[in-house]
Amino acid sequence: MQRKLAAIVAADMVGFSSQMEADEVATLSRLKLVHAELITPEITAHRGRIFKTMGDGFLAEFASAIDALRCAIAIQRAIGMHNSSLDPEEQSLFRIGINIGDILIDGDDMFGDSVNIAARLEPLAAPGGIVVSDALRSQLLNKVDAGFEPLGRPQLKNISTEIEVYRVTASDIPTYDKVPARADTAPQSKPVLAILPFDNRSTDPEQEHLADGITEDLITTLSQIGHLSVLSRNSAFTFKNRVASAQEVGRELNARYVLTGSLRKSGNRIRLSVQLTNTDTEAHLWAARYDRDLDDIFAVQDEITLTIATALQVQLTEGEQAKLRYTTTDNVAAWTSFTRGLTLFRTVSADTYRQARQCFEDALIEDPKSAQIHAMLACVHAIEGRFYWTDDRDRSLQRAKEHADHALAIADDNADAWGALGYWHMDNLRLDEAVEAYQRAVTLAPDHADLRALYALALTFAERSDDAVREAETAMRLNPLDPGWYHGVLGHAYRYAGRYGDALSILSEYNRQSPGFGLVDIILTYADMGDAEKAGQYAKTLLSVRPDFTVANWARTQNCANPQRLIADRQSLTKAGLP
Repeated sequence: MQRKLAAIVAADMVGFSSQMEADEVATLSRLKLVHAELITPEITAHRGRIFKTMGDGFLAEFASAIDALRCAIAIQRAIGMHNSSLDPEEQSLFRIGINIGDILIDGDDMFGDSVNIAARLEPLAAPGGIVVSDALRSQLLNKVDAGFEPLGRPQLKNISTEIEVYRVTASDIPTYDKVPARADTAPQSKPVLAILPFDNRSTDPEQEHLADGITEDLITTLSQIGHLSVLSRNSAFTFKNRVASAQEVGRELNARYVLTGSLRKSGNRIRLSVQLTNTDTEAHLWAARYDRDLDDIFAVQDEITLTIATALQVQLTEGEQAKLRYTTTDNVAAWTSFTRGLTLFRTVSADTYRQARQCFEDALIEDPKSAQIHAMLACVHAIEGRFYWTDDRDRSLQRAKEHADHALAIADDNADAWGALGYWHMDNLRLDEAVEAYQRAVTLAPDHADLRALYALALTFAERSDDAVREAETAMRLNPLDPGWYHGVLGHAYRYAGRYGDALSILSEYNRQSPGFGLVDIILTYADMGDAEKAGQYAKTLLSVRPDFTVANWARTQNCANPQRLIADRQSLTKAGLP
């Protein structure tokens, strides 16, 4: 494979998903018109080339940093003029991110950190705006008619290196007070609340999991209020270690309100500071500081949840009032181990799951009657069993079933326990039962995006691909800043449904976000389309990033209801050149 230096422009249309939901034909017509008459001509005129499209977005390469920025400015100006005579719901708005660096060339496609960084910069731009990395800005000083406003060093998802980010300021770049409706900016019938990760103000970095645990507890508890929409944990935690104003959070997540806080622990004493802010006005609706013993942490959380509900004028039913009391455990030692386990559970690997399991087991020793601890142990065992991250898979699956049953015996309305039971059924190729369990889980927790995505996976394996697509797309709407694996689940469902173009688009995005992932389904999609050459090219790419990949190991994780599909898929992967 070849390498070269290039400037990468990443662009994405604002509000595409909900506009499609409202009027597919009109939305596609607008997108095609803007691409054909405004975007593509400017890219050509500035000596650039689009090398990848992803539904409503695209990636383009330029040999020159100057050409890349001038093209981006020209595109935003042209779209601004085009939008000037249109109503807001008919406008097409784009965000643009630009980076420059070394890239890897594979046929017509391009890979590497430089591409990934450009893609991560793009969501930081305002609708109609442009953001760039310091690497690109440094090549443009005094060479273009534009200014650069520093935005700090936000944590970019899946990018370990700190990147200095700048907003481009130039004449005639449009600004928008109102953007087209979309899943995460559409008017809501109920208030939308984002609970951001609490800051750890303790000198001990080990206390980080306590701050995260409080955040997760508040998200979980407040999500049970029917008249309040609480953004998922995955969306909220993209703001961890990232400086952003309330308005920026509101714009990016379409949250009307944001709860922020900090935790400081010294010995057995904690200081918890919290504040609730209106993202439209940045006015503080409520703020409080709690200086308590650690043993009082659950009472503090109960007080915070009730205060938030009151401040947002949410009408609570009797059942919701009961659910607002924190019920995972009333044992501080159990809670401490449990929250540490949750942090580890969020990073999916054999090693982190082994550590998470130990934390949950420690928590269970302290509180054996906690339904939620049993539920999370069931989840860990079920996932370890599916991916063979254990010396005794049968024993792991047995333990998963035992803990799920125990959790449901304690609380039959525990959504995570039903999800763990669904995963266990899926591991054992009991696809109809898996679907039923996940259906119960999402009924109990309709805004739980992860459960929706796993429900979609079970539906796909059960050969109910249209239903799977619906659930996967719902998960992505519920979680505006969804983790990459949602793309994998949706791409998988698209392929089963025979929607090959959609599958390639979403799987390419998955691979862009998490290099090496999504490639198996891309290979299979090209094989299903009869394009053996492309399948072979992507098989080589897969082995370059995952040299230990084998068809046999992959097949062990595929819980297909139709054994003939698995046989055909194995043959396709082998023909593509995979061992």
